[in-house]
Amino acid sequence: MSNTRKLVRLAALAALVPFAACSDILSLDVEAPGRIADEDLNIPGAMAGIASGVSFNLTDALDATVQQLSMASLDLGHGGSYDFGAIPIGIFTADVGDWNGEYGSMSRARWTAEHGLLRMQEVLGAAAYEKSVDVAKTYLLGGLALRHLGETQCRVNFDAGPDLPHTDAFTRADSMFTRAIAVGTAAGSSAADIVTAAYGGRASVRAWMSRWDEAEADAAKVPTTFTWNSTFSSANTNYIWIETNNRREMTVSTVMWADVPDDPRVPWVPTTQNGQDGQTPFSRQMKYTAIDSDIPITHGAEMRVLQAEAALRKGDYAGAEDYLNQARSKWSMDPLTLPTTAAEAWATLRFERYATLWLEGRKLWDWRRWRVEGAPMEDPASVGRDVCFPIGSSEAAANPNVKRGAGGQWGGCPTCG
Repeated sequence: MSNTRKLVRLAALAALVPFAACSDILSLDVEAPGRIADEDLNIPGAMAGIASGVSFNLTDALDATVQQLSMASLDLGHGGSYDFGAIPIGIFTADVGDWNGEYGSMSRARWTAEHGLLRMQEVLGAAAYEKSVDVAKTYLLGGLALRHLGETQCRVNFDAGPDLPHTDAFTRADSMFTRAIAVGTAAGSSAADIVTAAYGGRASVRAWMSRWDEAEADAAKVPTTFTWNSTFSSANTNYIWIETNNRREMTVSTVMWADVPDDPRVPWVPTTQNGQDGQTPFSRQMKYTAIDSDIPITHGAEMRVLQAEAALRKGDYAGAEDYLNQARSKWSMDPLTLPTTAAEAWATLRFERYATLWLEGRKLWDWRRWRVEGAPMEDPASVGRDVCFPIGSSEAAANPNVKRGAGGQWGGCPTCG
């Protein structure tokens, strides 16, 4: 993110901290512990810390990108004073907004997972490694980081290598999820949620690789009520909350959800205020209601909608309707009746998926994959807008193996599949 926005956000965070008397401040006695030596991580007891570090980096990557992805896909509108470049109007370049930093954050989450696993293998040894909860969790987090890269980027690259098709990230993610399932299963009941989340992650990437039968089988293993969150805290804060509470940078008023006032999956409230720009009507999202609100990253309701899409692709309208209603039951919503014409049925499925995954950074990917398939899948709202981000120009400048703006053009590659 830009230095200017960092300073504004730090000021906003400072406003949340109560003032203390001078005597209280002077009485503080804090000794900096210093940096942890690299060799100090080479003990079995440090493996949980490595997994936590990977989790922190994934949360940081999501926090850095989800707010911009929300505007890029019209889940939220821009009504503020921050310069997000042309992202809100659907034009993405390698320098737009803060995307250099965002690409770095996503790549760091992937890198720390993969290299953390190498250290774990060396420290634990083969027998302990293959049944470690921390190893299973790190595989899961690595898979989720890779899925996020593949869904967001026009092209990807790994470890100073060349730019590659975004699907390479899905292939690596599939391997990570498969290992999370195997190691987590061996670890026993303490890793049960990790295994369930890995089935959810693998279901999605297998669908994206057109392995729909396998995706359906994995999705069926995730209960509708299950959620795996990316965990936020006072040290790693949810900036969608900050930008819609401490500030009024993003609004519901200018997007499709302004016409959907009572959907529990898309909670928002109108206000009498304008956005930070002083002129755009401001309505506040209420999905994230605290500075440390978690962001769901895979969940059972998503799996039911994925199964509904698989059924619809096979012309099974009754099956698709049933799965959509199972997803709606999570919020105690009335069942819907799915239209039996292709165009109307796909419009309904798109709406249900968008609502189910609102503000989770997934909608731009849906626009992109459905655009490749055309009618009746393609969303008319995505026409004329970029649907993926090129590799950041900082990576291209430092890495001669990456083309500048890698993604098919110097921009967001509207036709990339």
